[in-house]
Amino acid sequence: MDRLTSMTVFARVAATRSFSAAARELGISQATASKHVQTLESWFGARLLHRTTRRVGLTEAGENFYAQCTRILEDMDAALEAGKPDARLRGSLRMNAPVAFGAARLGQLMVEFMNQNPALSLDVTLSDRPVDVIEEGYDLALRVNNGQPNPPLHSGLVSQILAPLRFVLCAAPTYLAVRGTPSQPADLASHTCLTDTRHRGDVWRFQGPKGDIDVPVSGQLKTDNGLLRRSAALAGAGILLGPEFMVVNEIAAGGLISLLPDYPLEDGTLDAMCPPNRAASPKVRSLITFLGARLHV
Repeated sequence: MDRLTSMTVFARVAATRSFSAAARELGISQATASKHVQTLESWFGARLLHRTTRRVGLTEAGENFYAQCTRILEDMDAALEAGKPDARLRGSLRMNAPVAFGAARLGQLMVEFMNQNPALSLDVTLSDRPVDVIEEGYDLALRVNNGQPNPPLHSGLVSQILAPLRFVLCAAPTYLAVRGTPSQPADLASHTCLTDTRHRGDVWRFQGPKGDIDVPVSGQLKTDNGLLRRSAALAGAGILLGPEFMVVNEIAAGGLISLLPDYPLEDGTLDAMCPPNRAASPKVRSLITFLGARLHV
């Protein structure tokens, strides 16, 4: 039997959790559908489905294979569509992004991209943990890069800069009224700072007249979540270092005050990362191009 046909049948059985429903959709007999899946399991060398008299479910191997199988079939459809004059992006695209960036910027961008590509669906998760892009089946991940070495889980990925990022130092007026306003980076040693467990850690780097200045900082709250650090800063809990997009509205409204303007922080970038086998996907390329244009690279 044709392997791609068998994969198509398996994908429909997995999606509907039913051999009979998949057979009806594909216009084949239930026996033929079962034969396709058996042939695929024999070739794959593992059981892909749990079969009972009442339901069909995916095994662990089946879950992993279903994700890859769906992607292969979507790419095949995209390749067939690409040569048509009215070619459109189809299928689905799975993306991960940092929580703060997603909350601040991603919603409007995703709506615009979907409006341009109505046959394409997006599955977007927001997380501040370093997801394993390949192992967890993402087509694309956005990452804030502040110049520090990337975590090991990023190795082997194709990376492209989407936009420059400016970092700022700020604090609430209530905090500054009690603790005073730092006039130079060294003053931060006597202040309460809100630190990031993943990126800048407990050392903040400034650019001074005579070169880089590394300042060890400390505080009561350390978290990998930028929105939590921002909320704590607004409540007067300490000094915050974060990307400008996360605090620009709060600074404009006066909820946070920008600090040490004569000592700029090291700039970073917003990067797009994808598995090597997804880098040439029309869907991934289109989304990266779209985001780069909208974020003004």
